[in-house]
Amino acid sequence: MWVSSGVLRFPKVVIFVTVLASLILAVGVFRIGLSSDTRVYFSEDNQYLGTLRAFERKFSHNNNVLFVVTATQGSVLTAEGLAIVRELEQRAWKLPYSTQVQSITNFPHIANEPDEETGELVFTVRELLDPTKPLNDETARTLAEVARQDRLIQYRLLSQDERTTALNVNFNLPHEASKEVRAIRSAARLLAEQMRTEFPEVEIRLTGNVMLMGVFFEAARSDMFLLIPLTLVAAGIMLMIFLRSYAAVFAMLALVGLAAAAAMGVSTWFVRIINPSSVAAPVIIMTIAMASSIHVVIATMQNLTSGLPKREAVLGAVRGNFYAIGLTSLTTVIGFLSMNYADAPPFRYLGNVVSLGIAFNFILTFTLLPALLFLVPVRAGMAGSGAQMAKLGRLISKVRWLSLLVVLGGGAVASAGLAHIRLDDDFMRYFDDRFEYRRASDYTEKHLTGLNVIEFEVRANGDGGVYEPDYQNRLAKFADYLSAQNGVVSVIDISELTRRIHKTMLASDGETVSAGAPIPENGDLISQYFLVYEMSLPYGAEITDRINVSRSASRVTAIMRGLTSGKIRALKEQADDYLAINFPEAEQAGGISINVLFAYMSTVNIQQMLQSTIVSLLVISLLIALSLRSVGLGVLSFVTNLFPIAIGFGIWGYWFQGIGVSAAVITAMTIGIVVDDTIHFLVKYRAKRRSGLDPSESIQEVFRTVGVAMVVTTVSLVVGFSILSFSGFEVNWNLGVQAAVIISAALLVDWLLMPPILHLAEKTGLISFTASK
Repeated sequence: MWVSSGVLRFPKVVIFVTVLASLILAVGVFRIGLSSDTRVYFSEDNQYLGTLRAFERKFSHNNNVLFVVTATQGSVLTAEGLAIVRELEQRAWKLPYSTQVQSITNFPHIANEPDEETGELVFTVRELLDPTKPLNDETARTLAEVARQDRLIQYRLLSQDERTTALNVNFNLPHEASKEVRAIRSAARLLAEQMRTEFPEVEIRLTGNVMLMGVFFEAARSDMFLLIPLTLVAAGIMLMIFLRSYAAVFAMLALVGLAAAAAMGVSTWFVRIINPSSVAAPVIIMTIAMASSIHVVIATMQNLTSGLPKREAVLGAVRGNFYAIGLTSLTTVIGFLSMNYADAPPFRYLGNVVSLGIAFNFILTFTLLPALLFLVPVRAGMAGSGAQMAKLGRLISKVRWLSLLVVLGGGAVASAGLAHIRLDDDFMRYFDDRFEYRRASDYTEKHLTGLNVIEFEVRANGDGGVYEPDYQNRLAKFADYLSAQNGVVSVIDISELTRRIHKTMLASDGETVSAGAPIPENGDLISQYFLVYEMSLPYGAEITDRINVSRSASRVTAIMRGLTSGKIRALKEQADDYLAINFPEAEQAGGISINVLFAYMSTVNIQQMLQSTIVSLLVISLLIALSLRSVGLGVLSFVTNLFPIAIGFGIWGYWFQGIGVSAAVITAMTIGIVVDDTIHFLVKYRAKRRSGLDPSESIQEVFRTVGVAMVVTTVSLVVGFSILSFSGFEVNWNLGVQAAVIISAALLVDWLLMPPILHLAEKTGLISFTASK
C-alpha cells in the first residue's frame, strides 16, 4: 500500500495535515443549537402532522403551561387559597406570549342574576370568583359548591380531595419557537418561585406542553455535557486496561475525538439545530471508531511482540487490516444510511452524521493512526492473549457440534421472547425523574388530571350545522361515549354548554344551574344562545377555540390519564369509527393531538424501516459475497447477522416487553455493526484456508490473530452504547441498552456458531477454498 508507506515516510506532516483538517471541519460544532420543538420528530409529509396543523388553523394551538397549586394543609377552596390562585392568575397574564389564562377563579360561570336597577333576572356569564364582590369565607363556600357540581371543573381544574387546583396558561408561538419556549419557561419558573416564597402555604409545580418542549432542550444539553465526556473517560479507562500503553491510548482517543468532532462540524452545513436523539451521534461515532481502529493498534502490538521493527510492525498492521476495516466501514455506513427511510428526521440526521463519522474514521485510521503509532512509544504486547485465544479456538473446534446445539437451542429460547414484544411506550414519560417536568407531571396525573389529550374536529352538515339539534344530541352522545372509556377523566364539548345556557335561560330564579338540561329543539334558538353567550364572556374567555369560524364543526377534547401509546391508538381508532358511523353527513378528520402523533411514531417508523432494513441486510450480504468471492460466505453472513438481532429483541421481550420508537431504528443501526466481527472472522478464515491450513487450524489462527481484537471491539461497543443508558431521555436509553445486548449476542454467535457452520458448509460444498500459489 503506497499510502501507508507515504504516511510513515512523512509522519509529522501527516499528523499536522490531518489534525488541522479535522479541526477546521470541527469548527461548525460551535454553531450547533438545541431544539425545543417536540415536532421535529415528524416529517413534513407525515399524515398526522398535517391533520394536526389543519386542526390548529381552525381552532387553536395547545401551547400551555399548567401551574399546579396544592394547599400544604386543608382545602385550596378557602378564602386564603382562592386569593393566592387569583393573584397567580393576574400575574400569569404578564408572562411573555400569553394569550389566555384559565383557572378556577376566572372560569366562565353561567347564571341568572338580578339587575341592579330593575331587579329582574338577567342572563350573565361572569368569572366564577366574582371580582366585584369581596373575597371572604361565604364567597369561597359558594364557589366550592358550584365547582363540586361542574364536570368541566372536576378532574381538570380541581382535584377530588379539593387540595389541588390548576391554572392553565396558553401561548401564541411561531413554527420554530426554541427561543420563545426558553423565555416562557424561564418566566414561568421565576413566577412559580416568587409565589412559593410569598405564599409558603401552597406548593406550585409546572407542567404542560411548553414545559415539555423545554425539557427536550434540557435533555439534549444534559446529554451533551454528560455522555460525550463520559464516553471519552470510559474509552480511556477501557483501552488502558486492554492495551496497557499510554501512547496507544493517546493515539486512539485522538482518532475517535477528531472523527466525531469533524462529523458533527460538517453536519452543521446542513442542520444546525439538534435534539436529544441527535446528541447520541458523537457517542456512537466514537464508539464505532474505537471498535474499528483497535484492530490496527492490536495488530501493531502483536507484530512488535513477534520481533518486527517498528516501521514494519505498523505497515503490517495497516496492510493486514485495510481490506477488512474498509469492508466493515462500508457495511456499517450502509446500515446507518438506511435510517434515511425513517419518518422521524432526527433518526435520519443520526444515521447521516454517524455515516460521516465512520467515513472520517476510516480516513484517519489509515493516515493519522499509523503516523501516531510510528512516532509514539508503543510497546509490544498481546502475545499471551493471542495464545489464549488460540486455545479457545481449538476447544470450540473440538466441541463444535455441541457448540452448534447450545447456540441454536439457547438462541431459539431467547428469540421466543419476541412473542412478548409489544409496541408501546409513554410519550409523557420519555424523560426520567431527574427532570422537573417528569416529577411535576407524575404528581399532576396522580392528584389532579390527565396530561394526554385527543382532539376531535366533529364536522356538521354545512355552515351553521353545529347549532342543529340533531347534531348537538349526537355530539352529547359522543361525549358520553368518550367519558365511558377507560382512562378518560374529562371530556369538553359544546353540547354541555348548550344545555347550561338553555337551563339558565328557562330558569325563573338565580339558583345555581346544574347539568342535565335537554338540548333545545330549535336550531335558531341554539344559535341565538351562543351569540348571547359569546357577547357576555368575560375578558380572556372565548368560544372560537371550540367552534370554527363557519360554524360547520366543533371541537371535542378528551383528557386522559395513565394511557400508554398503544391504548391511545386504540382509543383514537375506536372513536374514529364511532364518528364515521354516527356523523356520516361529513368526512371526519379523526382524533389528533401531539400525543396521537407520538403514539403512532413507532408504528409509522417501523413500517418504513422494515423494508430498508431487509434491503440493507441483503446489500451487505451481497457485498461480503462479492468481496470474499464466495456466495456461500455471503449466505452465512446473512444468517449469522440476523440471529443476534433476534436474540437481542427476544431478551428485551422477556425483560421489558414494551418497546417504542427505538425499535424502528435499532435493527438498521446494529445490522452494520454486528457484521464487523463477522467480516474480520471470515476474511481471516478465508486467508488461512487459502494458505493451506485445514478448517480446525484455520479457526485457531482466526482466534489467535483477531480473537483479542474481537473481544476488545465488542467490549468497546457494549461500553460505548451502554453509556447511552445514562441518558435521561428514554429513546436514547433504549437505543443504548438494545444495541449493547445485540452486540454482545453477536460475539457469542460469531465465536460459537461460526466455527461449526463453516465446518458444515465446507462439508456440504456450500463453500470451498483453493489454496494460493
